[in-house]
Amino acid sequence: MATTRDLRAGYVLLALFLFAVVSQVVDLAAGAPEVGVRVAVIVVAAVGAVVTGVWIARQRRVPPPEPRQFTPAPEEAPEDPGTGGATSVRG
Repeated sequence: MATTRDLRAGYVLLALFLFAVVSQVVDLAAGAPEVGVRVAVIVVAAVGAVVTGVWIARQRRVPPPEPRQFTPAPEEAPEDPGTGGATSVRG
């Protein structure tokens, strides 16, 4: 899964694309000039929003990685030789 920072960046990018679409639609509704440029911005921002939304959805579906183990699991731990395997005797 993406880190929290990556996912947060995806949401910010999605919000920026959606803001661009809404602001250009409002400008067109208000009668702004240069309709072709504004329609192009709407199309590009809408495609970017869809791509970003798909990326966010895929990142949320990926299972998180297993946390690292700092100590070996009991089945992986080396066997304790005990006192019988000691090489020196306390004196």
